[in-house]
Amino acid sequence: MQRYLISYEFTDGEDQEEGAEMLINWYESGGPQNRPENYEVHSWIFMVQNGIGHSVVSADSLETIWKQWHPWRRLMDISIQPCMDLDETVGLFKKQKMNTRMV
Repeated sequence: MQRYLISYEFTDGEDQEEGAEMLINWYESGGPQNRPENYEVHSWIFMVQNGIGHSVVSADSLETIWKQWHPWRRLMDISIQPCMDLDETVGLFKKQKMNTRMV
């Protein structure tokens, strides 16, 4: 599975209020427990004061991510980017360094 950074920002205060209600309903109906096996959340932060949040997830495809985020798409701007954790980043840099030495 690929790791992704999901960044999101509500478009205005009314959309944030509606999103808050949706989040409460999702959470209280077992939302985290109902995620598919091919979608894992590593971290989730939300800054209520400015309506901005970030999540780091692993998923088998962008389609899987959009299925999870679809209900909120009309309320916020969402961007999804591939990312790596610290161990993956160090491993990549080591590999690049070794490849440079071989050339």
